[in-house]
Amino acid sequence: MLYNRQIVLYNHYMENFSFITDGEYVKRGYLKEDYKVFHIKDKRKENFEFHYHEFSKIIFFISGDVKYNIEGKEYQLEPYDVLLVKSGDIHRPIINENEMYERIVIWIDDKYLKSINLTKCFEVADSKGIHVIKTADNNLFKLADTLSNSNHDDYAAEQFNNAVLTQILILITRRIMNNDVVTAVFKSDKQIDTIISFINSNLDKKLTVNDISNEFFISRYYLMHKFKECTGKSVYSYIQSKKLIKALNNINNGMTAKQACFESGFGDYSVFLKAFKKEFGVSPSKIR
Repeated sequence: MLYNRQIVLYNHYMENFSFITDGEYVKRGYLKEDYKVFHIKDKRKENFEFHYHEFSKIIFFISGDVKYNIEGKEYQLEPYDVLLVKSGDIHRPIINENEMYERIVIWIDDKYLKSINLTKCFEVADSKGIHVIKTADNNLFKLADTLSNSNHDDYAAEQFNNAVLTQILILITRRIMNNDVVTAVFKSDKQIDTIISFINSNLDKKLTVNDISNEFFISRYYLMHKFKECTGKSVYSYIQSKKLIKALNNINNGMTAKQACFESGFGDYSVFLKAFKKEFGVSPSKIR
């Protein structure tokens, strides 16, 4: 684990690293450890495009003027909000550069979550449509601060950090499962919310703009216009990215590339291979 000051500098590099795909969604950052912790306090001018990560993350918001758009929902953050962004969630922060923005961020590898049997933290939140929670006390923030200030030279630092992160994940999961949280207010279009849910529940099927417009009895033009207005991107781009992320997760979990191709609703393996390499920069065989 890095010292706090080093973490901030390292984060600025990591946050700005991205893979450009087709001018649509972008994969930002990369994670090679089980998890990474950053405590950041800064002012900087940067317009983030909509993007996603191959890891999950928790953001402990301390101060600033920040809006977060996650899967078509826009949240105006307030101090001591906790954001849960699972891997593959398409999101974008909108930051007022004139205000000091302070937050503690934890990036967590999904394989690590699985290895410690704590994937429920994001699964339960996702099943309830929760991205931002408000906590009744600041215990979670104290734990996050302890983790971000941990000294890697201390005795049994790795075991200590793992234990603190485990506490954070368990507390968040328990509170969501017990309905012991207040979910943050957000702006969204209910129809687009339903359409996004429909898409994510049917990624194993062939999905086109016409299919979706027929399913919801709306015009193709209205769907494309409204979807882009709410999410920032086209229906096609959203579906394509989500299908490829699903395929990537399946491959990481041991599925063959061909199985992952058809489980993600691609009817043509050669088309899948080309799209996969364009999205992630490597072929499925390199992932395995």
